[in-house]
Amino acid sequence: EKIVKPFVEKPVDGDDHNIYIYYPYSMGGGCKRLFRKRADRSADFSPDINSVRRDKSYIYEAFLPTGGTDVKVYTVGSSYAHAEARKS
Repeated sequence: EKIVKPFVEKPVDGDDHNIYIYYPYSMGGGCKRLFRKRADRSADFSPDINSVRRDKSYIYEAFLPTGGTDVKVYTVGSSYAHAEARKS
């Protein structure tokens, strides 16, 4: 199955918080790297990273634009989800 950019790449290991969002060249390309907060940062942008990682197992999902709002999902069930939205 083929997934088109933008998409999210998450490690299968739930303890690994290094999540990448890959952008298509039409949006400028590159990759936003999300990680567990250090000091005052929880993400950085790498314009030169355009290829997926191949060192571990990953889950790939379509990127859902939120207009600048961070959405943290806590629980997902068969007919519900609990999440909080906050300004990014």
